[in-house]
Amino acid sequence: MTIQIKFVCDGCFAEAAATAPPKRHFHSFNGKGHGFGVYKTDTINDVAPDGWVPFDPYTGCCYCPTCWAEITADEPTEANA
Repeated sequence: MTIQIKFVCDGCFAEAAATAPPKRHFHSFNGKGHGFGVYKTDTINDVAPDGWVPFDPYTGCCYCPTCWAEITADEPTEANA
């Protein structure tokens, strides 16, 4: 079974594939990699391409690096212009 994740920007509709499919990692309580522990699975943030924002903290939308830079850019004010 293979999981493929495609990110689509909610601003400009650009598309990008995940850097890798999510994987399950074992984390042992003693740090040795075996014995008692838990399995943790990669999250969407772990496999998102560089610069992509999978979940905007306010709207939950997905944005590419270009659109996110426009959203977070400081707006010039009359005092600064």
